[in-house]
Amino acid sequence: MKYFFQKHAIILAALLQVLPIVRNLVTSPAANSTFAIILRWTVGSTAAVGAFDSVSGASIPTHFIPFQTNIVLTVGTFYTNSIVVTNTGTDSGAYIELTNSARLDSGQIGNGATTTVCLPTGLTLKVFDFPSKVYLYGAIYGTPTTVSNITRVSVDAGLSGKGDIFTNIFFTVLAASSPPIITNNPVSVTNIVGNNVTFSVTNGGTAPFTYQWYFNTNTALPGATNSSLTLTNIQLTNTGYYLVAITNSVGSTNSLNALLTVWQPPVITNQPVNFTNVAGGNAGFNVVAGGTPALNYQWQFNTNTALFSATNSSLNLTNIRASQAGTYTVVLTNSAGSLTSSPALLVVTTPTSPQITAPTIAGGVFQFTFNPVVGLTNSVLTNDNVSGGSWVVMTNVPPPATTNAVTVSDTISGTNRFYRVQIIP
Repeated sequence: MKYFFQKHAIILAALLQVLPIVRNLVTSPAANSTFAIILRWTVGSTAAVGAFDSVSGASIPTHFIPFQTNIVLTVGTFYTNSIVVTNTGTDSGAYIELTNSARLDSGQIGNGATTTVCLPTGLTLKVFDFPSKVYLYGAIYGTPTTVSNITRVSVDAGLSGKGDIFTNIFFTVLAASSPPIITNNPVSVTNIVGNNVTFSVTNGGTAPFTYQWYFNTNTALPGATNSSLTLTNIQLTNTGYYLVAITNSVGSTNSLNALLTVWQPPVITNQPVNFTNVAGGNAGFNVVAGGTPALNYQWQFNTNTALFSATNSSLNLTNIRASQAGTYTVVLTNSAGSLTSSPALLVVTTPTSPQITAPTIAGGVFQFTFNPVVGLTNSVLTNDNVSGGSWVVMTNVPPPATTNAVTVSDTISGTNRFYRVQIIP
């Protein structure tokens, strides 16, 4: 008997090396029986439900130890499996019965019948009894819908006049793998030069994931391989678009672009400088500055009076007067901040008074002429005492457009009278 067992065990071991690894065999404990269970597992929606091959009709030796098979499935993926019980001779009324560790029992399932009892959700057993009565044939197939830990299903195959044979199948259903799915894209950011900014993405799918951030869609950022990207001490050169590519074992996806806008507060590179000119002339101030977004300018007089329409980088003053002498500043503003320039001093000097020429006396009238200063009031003053007394206005010549000579006439009185022309700046 020992020799018989060893001999047949060696034959079984040799046969298992030839058969695919997913086939397992067992026979009835009756030594003179010649039937067995064969389990074959196939994968994919193209597999024929319940298909089996010529091994099902092979000559099977006797073996007393029931086998078990571990089957790992994935939610959402179709599978099909076949259980074949072979027998030599007629086999009317054969059945397959399933039980599991939760004490559920499918009852005896005969030809053409189906059951889902004991099986993971989504799987079905269908039993076939071939017309030749050589095979009792069952197919377990379907698409798992629920993740589950190891579930033991015991298969009991009954054959007329042959008793029952058994096997155990252990099912494990894993979560389905899915490619990365972005649930929150990185958001555009605006910040000021020198600050830090962070972009981040959240995603679903099957872990683990790899991340790679890109600048302007085509430049991979070294070391930027996390779900968030932090840029420190940002500069204007960091302005642009950022996206992240996410990859797992199933596939990859790219996030939407997020725009980084970098603002720079106003910076003055050339301050306005002091200016001196005579009244009636022109004066100008200029500032050279930068900043992002574009700058707004507002020139001020004596630090607190905003000059109307003085909103450019330069300020031009024409026909200046003494009243315009003072300090000028410009306030620069943009969305990032504001800055006031250093004050620039405008000095307005008084022009040299015109010379009186061609004095004449005729008919008791004293006359003289002078060439006025253009653009300013030319005031003719008189005084009865050249070395003292008070100078009073005799007449004012409105600001002329040209230097054409102006003639002044005065009736001669009984006292001396002196004349001079004064420019009112």
